[in-house]
Amino acid sequence: MPRYNKQQDFEGGLAQLAPFFDSLGYSMSRLEPYRDKEGTFYSARFVRRSRSIQFTHLYSLGPVLYAIRKFSVEHSEYTKALGVSSAAQFPSFADDSISGYPALLHDLQTVLSPFFTGPEEDFIAIASRYMEQQRQQDARDTRELSYHSTQEPRLKARARELFFQGRYEEVVRLESQIRFPELLTDSERQIFALARKRQ
Repeated sequence: MPRYNKQQDFEGGLAQLAPFFDSLGYSMSRLEPYRDKEGTFYSARFVRRSRSIQFTHLYSLGPVLYAIRKFSVEHSEYTKALGVSSAAQFPSFADDSISGYPALLHDLQTVLSPFFTGPEEDFIAIASRYMEQQRQQDARDTRELSYHSTQEPRLKARARELFFQGRYEEVVRLESQIRFPELLTDSERQIFALARKRQ
């Protein structure tokens, strides 16, 4: 496993990207390094008026986020929405810490001109869809986490056992304790429906 100098790689990556952004009148700011159990994250943002591009480096160049005002979208989703993902080189899957920077520079110079020169409304339409998808995914993840922290899987297993023992009233009582009915499978729904009819 290669050992990387993360801060040195990050600074080298900035040096590759900075001339491109300088030529477009973008200013650069480094964000405070962030540390967690995975390590130290280095981040920077290039800004011009209401438009900005932010990226993060952990072991290599990570998420790249494009934003206009409060609307933002991640690099891969943006290139997909523009219909240029097949021509994009980032993310790079080479097993090193620095190949993402020239790959990103290639995309900025060749396929992402709509971000720099296109109407804000076009970007906002794409970013709004992405942000809504992220909001829905976050809600699903939160619901799944809440579901697995409850006793609901055991509750449903017990309801199945009681159903096959013919103890329908107890099955119905267990159904009243279900907090996530939207996560019931079709067969689980059928068990509860039949128990209500047969009690």
